[in-house]
Amino acid sequence: MHTQEFKGDLGSPSGEATHASQFSLGPSVSETFKTWQPIKVDAATEAVAHPTLNTTQVVDGEKSLTLLGCMLDPLEPQADDSTILRRLLAKISDPADVLEATKRLGGRWILILRNNDQKFLFIDALGMRQVFYTDPAHTQSVWAFSHPKLAERTLGLTMDDTAQRYMDSYVWRSDPEYRWPVASTPYREVRRLLPNHYLDLNTGACHRYWPDRPLGRRRLEDAIEEISVLMRGLLKAAAHRFDLAIAVTAGIDSRLVWAACKEIRQNVSFITLRKARDPDNYADFDIPARLASNLGLDHTVIKASGTASTEFSGAFKENVFLAHDHYAADAEAILKQFSRAKVVITGSGGETARCYYGSRIPGYRRITPEYLAILDVRGSEFALQHYRGWLEQLGETYGLDVLDLFYWENRTAWLAMTALEFDIAWRDNITPFNCRDVLTTMLAVNERYREPPDYQLFRRLIGRIWPELLSEPFNPHLTNPRTRFKELLKMTVKHAVITARRVLPRH
Repeated sequence: MHTQEFKGDLGSPSGEATHASQFSLGPSVSETFKTWQPIKVDAATEAVAHPTLNTTQVVDGEKSLTLLGCMLDPLEPQADDSTILRRLLAKISDPADVLEATKRLGGRWILILRNNDQKFLFIDALGMRQVFYTDPAHTQSVWAFSHPKLAERTLGLTMDDTAQRYMDSYVWRSDPEYRWPVASTPYREVRRLLPNHYLDLNTGACHRYWPDRPLGRRRLEDAIEEISVLMRGLLKAAAHRFDLAIAVTAGIDSRLVWAACKEIRQNVSFITLRKARDPDNYADFDIPARLASNLGLDHTVIKASGTASTEFSGAFKENVFLAHDHYAADAEAILKQFSRAKVVITGSGGETARCYYGSRIPGYRRITPEYLAILDVRGSEFALQHYRGWLEQLGETYGLDVLDLFYWENRTAWLAMTALEFDIAWRDNITPFNCRDVLTTMLAVNERYREPPDYQLFRRLIGRIWPELLSEPFNPHLTNPRTRFKELLKMTVKHAVITARRVLPRH
């Protein structure tokens, strides 16, 4: 058995690290990526990684594991990527083994398993290290990329007409987050690899491999104990390997991450980004500042300008296709502050276990494409088509709420793309919620402990680990009566639209 590891360069602090932490994989290397780090999977498949992306490969005869990104083991915090891969290689022979072998691992990663002539690609639990792949029926061979624009440049693709109409629509343009439903992309030949799926690199076939059995029900106290061990272990593992910046706000997800940092609090930085439009007394930096002061911790507020510089804005848009303009100034402020030297730890992904879409509408029991569209991208035939495809391939959910799974596999597309955009500013972007064991243990807790407004599971986790962090409220700027009235009005309108259109059959 031998190991190859490439740590990479941190990139330029001047904003020249375009395509930071990105990759391409296919039968050959495009001229676009000739200066990137090559990693041979087998004679027919080669990956190339930007110099800022860590890669590790472990080979034992005709079997190998190739890692793009980093893995964290909460039960062995000092284990590095090569140690983790060697342990995995001894356990994994086929796709069925991967789910069990990686379920406790965090980080942000892509894992490629080669066993003789078979090759399979897997992504982390939330798909934070995202993958876009091609349909060989259109491209002859299977290719995979960190974002769709790289496929266009490599293969000479053109934008799909239906996707272009979607981008020209009010529905798409009115949402600054640029929603792409489930596996869709602007290109007919390219799809996003959804969380809970793996890719056969020989055939281009995408396979769902979770859920594969009932979650069962977990007692609240048992779940709290298990989740606290996992989250604290993941943060210890990250701190052992990286210089960490813990992003804290007034939200409950970031507060839980903050609590999980208790044992490493003296070895990390606590930071909050202040956008140019934020008022002086904004809770997202006011509350973390008070908490940090009371706990004797340093807390840094990074102030973003109203707009990014011309030079940085150009690099930001070149870095990722359809980059969110309103994040450019934020990313530039972070880059100026830390020069890509730090790994940021966020509370992203926590909503996956917080009943984001709430309870189902009374009187309706079936989930249809129209139902999902009203919850997510209403008024789009393009979205309906892709929601329909997602529901048709869903299969057995083993009692898991379809709306929780929908959030996990659909809404996280925006999260992963945003993380990729900020790779120009951070060395890496990690959340301790990006761990299958953390998410499934949370989802196995009765929903009454995960629902708004109290989110008892999250509050009690914080209280178990670091109770002093409960001394300040959560998101008071979002829970005032006026805001709550707007939320209730919005839900009432949604319900009325569903009823008026009669899109859901009654049972």
